[in-house]
Amino acid sequence: MFFAYLRKYSIRLQFLSLGIAILLILSVAALWGYNQILNITYKRNSDYTIEMFSTIRQNIASNTDSINRILPNIAYNESVQEYLLEEDRLKQFELKNKLEKLFVNLQSMKQGIISIVLIGQGTISYNCVGCLDYIPISEIPERTSAYYSGVRYSPFYKDYVLYVGVPVYDTLKMVTTEKKIGFAVMVLNLNAIAPRVDNLSRKIAGNFYVLDRNNVIGSGNNYQKIGDKLEPELEKIILDGGNSVTFHQNGKKLIVHTESIPEIGGKIVSVLPVEELFHGLEEVQRLMFGMFVLLIVVMYVLYIAISRNILHPIRTFITFINEIRSLGLNHLSRRVSLEGYAEISIMARQFNSLLDEIDDLTAKLVDTKTHIYELQLYKKQAELQYLKSQINPHFLYNTLETIKGIAYAKGVPEIREMTNALSRIFRYSIKGEEQVSVQDEIDIIQAYISIQKVRFGDRFNVSYEFSPDCYDCKIIKMILQPLIENAVFHGIEPSLSKTTLTVGCSVNADNNLLFWVQDDGVGMELGKLEEIREQLDSAFSIVPGDLPQRYIGILNVNNRIKFAYGTEYGIIAIDSVPAEGTKVTFMLPVKVDTHV
Repeated sequence: MFFAYLRKYSIRLQFLSLGIAILLILSVAALWGYNQILNITYKRNSDYTIEMFSTIRQNIASNTDSINRILPNIAYNESVQEYLLEEDRLKQFELKNKLEKLFVNLQSMKQGIISIVLIGQGTISYNCVGCLDYIPISEIPERTSAYYSGVRYSPFYKDYVLYVGVPVYDTLKMVTTEKKIGFAVMVLNLNAIAPRVDNLSRKIAGNFYVLDRNNVIGSGNNYQKIGDKLEPELEKIILDGGNSVTFHQNGKKLIVHTESIPEIGGKIVSVLPVEELFHGLEEVQRLMFGMFVLLIVVMYVLYIAISRNILHPIRTFITFINEIRSLGLNHLSRRVSLEGYAEISIMARQFNSLLDEIDDLTAKLVDTKTHIYELQLYKKQAELQYLKSQINPHFLYNTLETIKGIAYAKGVPEIREMTNALSRIFRYSIKGEEQVSVQDEIDIIQAYISIQKVRFGDRFNVSYEFSPDCYDCKIIKMILQPLIENAVFHGIEPSLSKTTLTVGCSVNADNNLLFWVQDDGVGMELGKLEEIREQLDSAFSIVPGDLPQRYIGILNVNNRIKFAYGTEYGIIAIDSVPAEGTKVTFMLPVKVDTHV
């Protein structure tokens, strides 16, 4: 319907409409493709972020689990409790040696433990030299599980560390209510809990932070910010927003992802500037715009070229047609000349060829009539030959029967066999239908060969190569005998050595019957072979009266097949090599006798 509607308008308008439609489609496709690139980039970065968050969470969970097993063991250790309860300095010194060995073993169990500190009542402590100034024991709640106080700068260690503490209760005295006797505190390297994010975030844009419970940066891909508190605006966004928030800061659009770390009371935060995520896509935008402008220029040039190479030649062609129509058929000798695209030139050549065919039509018509006349002449000639062959056939048949009876009476079996075979051939040729089975044709050629066997004795052998599926097929009769006769008299008889005659038939892949008659006799020269092939190449061959006898049988068989089945059938190959023999192959359609 749409194309039928377009036919109402000129080609120029259709080209313009097509160009505009192409530009619109390409524009939409480019915008869609660019948007897909943005979505894929965003999703890939989000997937990497989620993967990194999961890795960090797993590391922190594993590390805190180790710390949570070690620290309660310290708090409930008998030596630790004795040390914190002992007031005698000498006994404290003895217990301190035990603690040193204990803490060395415990520190070897987990990498990143810088020190283990014990803080008791009054002045009792272990590894605590001014530690009360920077270890926030007041923040440690009354509980038996480890408390992660957060990231702090240690003047003693001159680095940012993480303090993990637990209250120590007196369990040595069998009392109902446990008494708090101090604190056990681990001083940890920051990497003992959170892995180095800069090693994990190389595939991802933006900044990543691991925050403690006070929103102080404990790890991140910007090492300089470790120990700093998160920006207040970001801190507010994290507190008010969900797991993923988009907001603007200083004119920049940021994407913030957050995930809680309940083990340490902290969070994992990724801050991703959108312009950093899509860095490099500006080049894609400029490239797409440049390609779009270039496309407009190219389409305009193509439009000009198409207009000149299609519209102008079409107008010239229409003018030429109108001139022929006005001047009449007597001016068909003129030819059109068009300059344009290949299709226009082809159209001009085809039209000129049509005019050439019209010019040649009369001559071809005369040739066709001549050929029809030749066919009619051949038909009359064949009818005459057939009538001649039918002269007194019953007289000949009765005469042969008489000779056979005399031969039987005189005791000459060879003559009786020859006349019997010849009688069968005569009876076969003058009686019955024109179409016979292949088996009937085999019986007749066997009769003919038996006659020749009497004459030639053992000078040649016969090989039959008939496929069983050929026997019931119908063919025109007396089609093999002329070719076998030709092979005997012109191939086998002149040969001085013993020869073999091969006759066969098979059904090919195209469901056609292929017959062949082959001898290994004297063969023929190339010149004679080419002469026969030239006669066979024509649709129907008029057999001249002065043609050598050896050609007549082959040409007659070929013509009979073509008349009966069409020009695509007949003798399809004749091959011969001097002193090696000759092979004739012909093809017939498969027609099976369905009579039961």
